[in-house]
Amino acid sequence: MKSIEYLVTGEEMQRYDANTIEHFKVPGLILMEQAALSAVTEIIRLFPDTNKKILILSGKGNNGGDAMAVARLLKQKNYPVTVSIITNKVLDCKDFSESAAVQYNILKSMNVPLVTNMVSDSYDIIIDGIFGVGLNREITGMAASIIQEANLCHGHKIALDIPSGIDSSTGTVFGIAFKADYTITFAFLKRGLYLYPGASYCGTIIKKEIGITNDSFLEHPPEMFALTGDVKDYLPVRNPWGHKGTFGKIFLIAGSKKIGGAAILSGKASMMCGCGMLKICIHKEHKSEILTTLPEAMIDCYDTKETAVTNVMNGIVWADVIAIGPGIDTNDISKAMLETVIKNSNKPLVLDADALNLLANHELFRLLKEYQTNPETRRPLVLTPHPLELARILGVNKETLIASGLELTNNLACKLNAVIVKKDARTIICGNQKPYAINLCGNSGMATAGSGDVLTGIITALLALGLSDYEAGVIGVYLHAKAGDLAADRKNEHSMLAGDICDALSTILK
Repeated sequence: MKSIEYLVTGEEMQRYDANTIEHFKVPGLILMEQAALSAVTEIIRLFPDTNKKILILSGKGNNGGDAMAVARLLKQKNYPVTVSIITNKVLDCKDFSESAAVQYNILKSMNVPLVTNMVSDSYDIIIDGIFGVGLNREITGMAASIIQEANLCHGHKIALDIPSGIDSSTGTVFGIAFKADYTITFAFLKRGLYLYPGASYCGTIIKKEIGITNDSFLEHPPEMFALTGDVKDYLPVRNPWGHKGTFGKIFLIAGSKKIGGAAILSGKASMMCGCGMLKICIHKEHKSEILTTLPEAMIDCYDTKETAVTNVMNGIVWADVIAIGPGIDTNDISKAMLETVIKNSNKPLVLDADALNLLANHELFRLLKEYQTNPETRRPLVLTPHPLELARILGVNKETLIASGLELTNNLACKLNAVIVKKDARTIICGNQKPYAINLCGNSGMATAGSGDVLTGIITALLALGLSDYEAGVIGVYLHAKAGDLAADRKNEHSMLAGDICDALSTILK
């Protein structure tokens, strides 16, 4: 992986903060000052008018300490600043964290206006520093009321590190959360800034360095990352003296009597991502359609269960990589084809769409699990479910999946020795004993019919080019999302189609 961005949980962030202080002997107050300086730099960049009235909402922990340090620095830049300290008690220094108490005393000595539990719509900017990444409980009482009032105010809203009320690890909203226009986060991105519903409260996210670096991992890096940078940096270098067999042969089982477009989208995406040869197994109803639209592909047609199984047996012997699922339906013919693939090949395999719905059949799931737990029959395996398909496979309801989706998806990856691409607004890739990968690119226009078929083609092509199942899943999702962003730029998020994503691949890879 060439260029990545780490996303940390609240627990990981607290550990790296402590490692910086205890192992590298950097005083906590210096880190707090760095955070405040970096935040003020951004605030001034965003709002250079020093006549803007600023209200800073502060808690009594270290996040409040950051907020009070920000208040001091803004006052020194001649901004009119008021600090509202949110408390259910009479204000007492003993209630502050050690570093926050220092900042509070500085503010008092500088005569910065200090109040308690105040929000007013008369301010141009409201800055949230009530709770930080350590919050793990529902917000109630005075803090909840203050956040609710702040959200109703018309001024610009800025959160420090993470909006108060968001679980930094899961994105869960603890009853209520500060609705920010901007979130200035420190050192590392936090998972909760990107996982929904928390992500919808963060506005534009700005990451600032404060002196906590990768060195502070002390051999325990975060368990989640995202790819960044140029897509082509992740792809294998093409052999200049290679031939079409060098770049992999894909056997794609897609489409059904009623559906032909899924096979075209998946197949076209595979070929545009560099695979050498493609053979599509599809119902005879769509033979002329495939020949016209994708003449580069070979075709095996069927119209009965017997011819379908025969074609599959021949295809899996010929191919280097197999993909099954886009548009195949869940009828007896499709079930027979999937069962044939599971039983008769240990070549890299991608399962998507109706193949996943068939897999929700306990008999087929047990069969796949049996083959995947046997080292002699195990294959590189990628599953690409959307939430409903994943819930069917896991046998859970939507609410359970939302509450424990990451853990359940990882358990499934371990159980099947597979890579699970959990498709969603924030797609997450889980591999057995691998770190989580999250996709931070893409847009709402990609929520369109056929988009998943394009992704299947991309991942299958990367497997054919020699990447591991984990690499193919992680890089394939990133490539798909980057192409989706280009498609949205060329058209718009309302009007783009799955074919536009496919057409954007050649430019993204250029």
